[in-house]
Amino acid sequence: MRTTILLPLLALAALLAAAPAAGAARVPCPPGVECRTVTVPLDRAGAVPGDVALRVGIVRARRATRPPLVALAGGPGQATVPFTRDFADELGTRARGRDLVTLDTRGTGWSGLVRCRAFELALRASDVVSGTSCAREQGARRAFYTSTDVAADIDAVRRRLGVPRIALYGVSYGTRVALEYARRYPQHTERVILDSPLDEGGSDPFSLATAQAVTRVLRAVCRYGCGGVDSPIGDLRTLAARLREQPLRRWVRDGRSRVRLELTEDDLYSLLVSTDLFVPLMQAFPIVVEEAVEGRYASLIGLMRAADALDELGSLRDFSPGVFAATLCEESPTAWDRHADPATRRAQALAALAAVPDAALGPFSREAALRAGLWPVCGHWPAPARPAPPMPPLPSVPFLLLSGELDLRTPLEGARRLAARLPDARLVREPGWGHDTLSSGSGGCAGRAARQFLAGREPSGCGRLTVRPARAARRARAVALR
Repeated sequence: MRTTILLPLLALAALLAAAPAAGAARVPCPPGVECRTVTVPLDRAGAVPGDVALRVGIVRARRATRPPLVALAGGPGQATVPFTRDFADELGTRARGRDLVTLDTRGTGWSGLVRCRAFELALRASDVVSGTSCAREQGARRAFYTSTDVAADIDAVRRRLGVPRIALYGVSYGTRVALEYARRYPQHTERVILDSPLDEGGSDPFSLATAQAVTRVLRAVCRYGCGGVDSPIGDLRTLAARLREQPLRRWVRDGRSRVRLELTEDDLYSLLVSTDLFVPLMQAFPIVVEEAVEGRYASLIGLMRAADALDELGSLRDFSPGVFAATLCEESPTAWDRHADPATRRAQALAALAAVPDAALGPFSREAALRAGLWPVCGHWPAPARPAPPMPPLPSVPFLLLSGELDLRTPLEGARRLAARLPDARLVREPGWGHDTLSSGSGGCAGRAARQFLAGREPSGCGRLTVRPARAARRARAVALR
C-alpha cells in the first residue's frame, strides 16, 4: 500500500490506531537497493537554522541510457524508500535503461522524522483532533514541509546524481510534488507520470470532488456486479440519513474480548472511500448497505474491519502525522481567512458550505462534508508562517496521467480537467479499478502505458474491461458475508 490520504480526513484516526512509535534504530536499506544520504538546508533562505539528511534509494538499470526516474509515494507524510523495489518492478525501469530513485521526503521515514507527540497520541486513540498542538510543537519549522520545499530537495538529489534531467512518477499526493517540480524546474524535467492525480489546485476544503463522484462510481461498480442491488445510491442516502439521526452502537467480539462499536455517517463515508483500493470490497459495499437498510448490520461491521486492515498506515517511520498536518495546513486552499480568529473562521467555513448546491454533496450531509474536509485538522492551524511563492505556468514537457475509473480519493473528473490544461498530456483511464492504478497488477493497462511512456513510445489506451456480472456478484457477496 503506497497511498495514505485522500481518504476523508476523518478516517485518519482509525488508520493510525495501531501504529507503533518510531524508535531509535539503525537506518535500514531495503534489499537490492543502494542507499545514500543527501543533506539539504531546512530553510533555504537561512532564517530558520537546521539541515535535513534525506535518505535516498536507488535501483540501478542494467545499462542506464535514459534519465533516471524519481518515484514519489502518497501522503503527505508517507515514506517512499521502502517501496523502491516495488516501483522499479512495476515500472520496469531496469529493463528500460533508467535508474529508479526514491527519497523519504523531508520529515518522513529516515529523513529527519517529524514528531508531533500529542497529535499522534490523539490519533492512536481514534480521536479526530485539530492539528494546532502539532503546529505549536513544530514552531517555525512547520513552514518548511511544503511541496515547493520537497521539489527543491528533489533537485538537490538530481544535482548530487550529476544528471541534467530526470523523469518523475508520482502517485496520489506524490502527483502534487511531481507537478510542482516540473513547474519549477522544467529545464531539468524529461517527462512526468501522474498516477491518481490531485486536482491542480490541491486538496478541496470539503472533499466535494469525492462526494460528487460517488453516484457515478457506485453505478459503475454495479455494472461490474454488486450482488443484484437495485438502488445503491438510494440505499446509501437512506442509511447515511439514519446514522446521522442515530449512530449505530453494537457490542462486537475482538478476539476474546467484547468491544463497543459506534457507526456514524462519517464512518460510512470513510468506509466507502477506503474501498477504492480494493475493488472486491467496493463491490461488496452496496450489498452491506442494502442489508443495513433492512436492519442487518453484521456484514457492514465486517466490511469496516476488512477495510481498516487493508488501509493500515503502519509505524511512524512509514507515515508521519506531523508532516501530514504541516503540509496540508500550510499549503492547501481553505474556505476561511487563515488570519482570522477561530470563531470567524468557522463562520466563514459554514457560510461557504451553505452555498454549495445539494447535488454537489452526493448522498451525504453538509456536516459530513465539513468533517471530511480540511476543517478537523486545519481549522485552527496558525496562519501560514511564510507566503506561498508565485506559481510558475504549467510546463511543456510530456505528461502521462493514469486514473482509475472507480477512484474516489482523486476522481477521474479531476484527472480529465488537469489533462486538458497541460500543454502536452495523455490520459489513460483504467477501467474497473480505483486509486493507485499501478496496483491493478501486471494485467492492468495503466502499467503497460506507463512502461511504454518511459520507453519513449506512445502509450496505448485501455479497451473495455471484460466483465462477468454473475461471477463478480458472487465474489462481492462472498466478501460481504465473510
